[in-house]
Amino acid sequence: MSIATTDFDLPRSGLYYADVNRFCVAPVNQLDNLALASTPVLAEPLSPNLTSVSPDQKQVLDLAAKLKADKSFLNLVLVNVATGINQFRLHLANTRAKDRADARNLYSETEKLGVLQKQTLLRIERRFRSVLRTDEFWNQTASWILIRLAQWQREGLIPSDCSVAGMLSLEAGVNLTDSDEWRESLVVSACAFHTASQWLRYLDLSGQNTVEIDKLLGVQSVDAVIREPLFQDTEFERVATGYPILTGAQALINSQWEDGEYPYWQKLVGEGFIQHQIVRQSPSSQQIELVPGKAAWEIIQQFGPEAAYVFLIFSSYATDSDEPWAEQIRLKGTDLIRLFGWDKRTDITIAQKLKKIGHLVELVCSLSVLVKNINIGAKRYNVERGAMWILEGLGYAGQLALTMDINQPDSPTYEAGDPDELYIKVRPGVWTEKFLNASDGSAKEALFQYGYLAKSTLQINPYRQRLASKLAIFLTIMSRIRDDGRYEVQTLLERLEPKELLENVQKDRLRRVKLIDQWDSALLTLKELGWEIDFDPATYPESIRPAWSLSDESESGSGYRPRNWLATWLKAIVIIKPSVKIQEKLGAHAPVSLKPERTRVQSPMLTSDAIQAALDAKGMTKAQLADALQVDRSLVTRWLKGQRTIQPKHLEQIKMLLGDFEQDVNAISQKTMPLITYHLTNS
Repeated sequence: MSIATTDFDLPRSGLYYADVNRFCVAPVNQLDNLALASTPVLAEPLSPNLTSVSPDQKQVLDLAAKLKADKSFLNLVLVNVATGINQFRLHLANTRAKDRADARNLYSETEKLGVLQKQTLLRIERRFRSVLRTDEFWNQTASWILIRLAQWQREGLIPSDCSVAGMLSLEAGVNLTDSDEWRESLVVSACAFHTASQWLRYLDLSGQNTVEIDKLLGVQSVDAVIREPLFQDTEFERVATGYPILTGAQALINSQWEDGEYPYWQKLVGEGFIQHQIVRQSPSSQQIELVPGKAAWEIIQQFGPEAAYVFLIFSSYATDSDEPWAEQIRLKGTDLIRLFGWDKRTDITIAQKLKKIGHLVELVCSLSVLVKNINIGAKRYNVERGAMWILEGLGYAGQLALTMDINQPDSPTYEAGDPDELYIKVRPGVWTEKFLNASDGSAKEALFQYGYLAKSTLQINPYRQRLASKLAIFLTIMSRIRDDGRYEVQTLLERLEPKELLENVQKDRLRRVKLIDQWDSALLTLKELGWEIDFDPATYPESIRPAWSLSDESESGSGYRPRNWLATWLKAIVIIKPSVKIQEKLGAHAPVSLKPERTRVQSPMLTSDAIQAALDAKGMTKAQLADALQVDRSLVTRWLKGQRTIQPKHLEQIKMLLGDFEQDVNAISQKTMPLITYHLTNS
């Protein structure tokens, strides 16, 4: 259930789902028919016969304080809202009832649902807490009541908008002058009714199903499938690794799309192929349409590792379902924010984070899949084109703010503030009936393959470590398919990077040096996250291996690569396997080890603490050291914090810059050693 929101400035760049905006304010006439039919409420201007009535300001403030202190009025409002929500729920159920008897039984169940229980009212109250905290709301409510009481007193007739048919069983014009208390009770009840009607208009009931409305009312639906967020008590989760998952992830992380009237990404598999294109969904009609040319390319250009992270999360949820095509995946944006590690970011607001999550969901749901003539085992498979993930709901939720127009004090309005939650509802496409059907015993072994997704993979920053994030995504899926972990460097680059990249590095020395440096850094990132990295000694000589992988005794640690190293490197074999725990889950044998593991021995005088001490002794800053070494300043910071291994070539340069480490450190040992000792003891 989401609060109505305004149209946020989320750049869609050609990506637009026609019914996503159904999570905004529902049409008034629709809610009038399905919830609490009534005349408009407090926001309406006064009728001509009331414009002359002006209550005393002190009376307004006194009554406002009374209403706010006494919970009776608020409870009346909440009861009316709960009743309206339940009436809408029963309307939805009635449309599915087989006959009138079923409908009557549904209405008889209202009391059993407990929709007016205290917890339900508290749940609804939270939706409007920001409004209830404002003096304007209570003053306006008190003014509304006092004006109508004054009219009733003057004319001797109940005001027309206080005669609510079906609730008070009164007709306009009936003379009721029993007592002031009686009149006040009726007017307050009418005010609560109209306030509830206005609140209902700002709840998007039209965009919700019975399960969602049951949740708002606190009713446990037997059809609801509630699953815990991923990674609650573990660092890895199962994830499907079948062909559509593999190709779908690749389509999101590389740029090898083919141009045409409808751009496509395609992989040949035997005599058949799997093809992905860009589609636009209509959640209301469950129809999709292909997005052509330029509009499709605008979407494709926004793909990347973060969209692939969302794709893998959807895949993980689908993996744990016996019939994923029949179940809706429900996620909260704040859960994904924590999963991606964005909760630690302070440079953007929670609303901006939620909008970004919503945009990534839309990108993933724009990907279609077509399977044609795929031969797996003894069977041949075909899947008609359809969305990989069907977008069934994307709703931002937040609190309403009451605003007053100084020129129209009797016409308050409610405006949506920034969202503080995002509710995501997607359903796996029909392709899962073939590739994720756990009940199909004959096809399960061939099609229903799965690996394990590490939580740490989702927290690799794709802006700083783009190649590392792509490698982690691709290898997560391949870890089940290729359990020996052997990959040719060129093959991996072709799977992850644009075609033009390898062509350009052949011609440009600076580009190829940059590429291998990015590659070495990406492998180091994976290693630090627990992946096992090794190099085939027959094809991957030490002269082109990452410096961090070499021992200090290695003769190839000079930092100079041999001439014509590119061809050798592209054909080299690297061995990459997931962590030992994931290998055990996959049923793998002993961890990869082509040669005895080398233990790096670093001189005690070349530790990060010693370098910091030498910098202090020389009066140099970290920034000056970074400039002298021609490296990024953040890298020096990570060295000194022990977050990155200092490569041999940099250690030699540091020695030359800072001079005799032993002499400098001994000179200030009395000053620095207690600090260093404390750091080591408490690390």
